[in-house]
Amino acid sequence: MAGGKKEVNAKNFYIVATAPNEPTLQVKISGPYLTEQAAQADLAAAIDGAMDIDPSAKTYNYSISHLESHKPGVIQHMAAHV
Repeated sequence: MAGGKKEVNAKNFYIVATAPNEPTLQVKISGPYLTEQAAQADLAAAIDGAMDIDPSAKTYNYSISHLESHKPGVIQHMAAHV
């Protein structure tokens, strides 16, 4: 890229789904987001998207977490392969 490197945060916000009967089972469903406010704004849509993929997602607990990762959430990953 001309003009320098694009800065990428190592730690970003993700919407995380946690299985109610297995709290150690957590899946990043959406993100990365640069701010918690951006993740919050997308929370309802991300939950709807998760339920479209897997109807049992309605039983999961959802939260916004600040995680170290460069990998996209499940929804972004699937959208990239459609």
